[in-house]
Amino acid sequence: MGEKCTFGTRMPIDIHMLNEIIYREVKHFRNYKIYRPNFGAIPLTGKFYAAHDQYQEACKEEENKIDNYHNNVSQMRSLGPRTKYPAPVTESHVYGWYNQPLVPMEKGDRRFNHHRQESIHTKIEVIILMSNPKSRKQ
Repeated sequence: MGEKCTFGTRMPIDIHMLNEIIYREVKHFRNYKIYRPNFGAIPLTGKFYAAHDQYQEACKEEENKIDNYHNNVSQMRSLGPRTKYPAPVTESHVYGWYNQPLVPMEKGDRRFNHHRQESIHTKIEVIILMSNPKSRKQ
């Protein structure tokens, strides 16, 4: 009963363990030095401090680069998912992707159309409804 409570005390720090933890966390990070714009993304607002949103007095070559960039962005935004992907990528793509039936359907084809105007079940339901005195209007 006279033992000292050790709850909340820290273990001594092992520097090798700490170095291994830091190494494992940092090894998945990468720093990229080249900016590659995502033409498919639509920015909410322009950034006044971003270098690619700045328009300065430039030479003809720089103006051609800017015009080329704007043309690439407008072309990518005008394309739909059918031109970007050969098949639906997400589940929501599937719903509008295949708009033509696999087999052409005709009205007289009995494989696809087996409509019944009346069946025994609907005739019995009509008889029951007609014989019910509560459903009759007076």
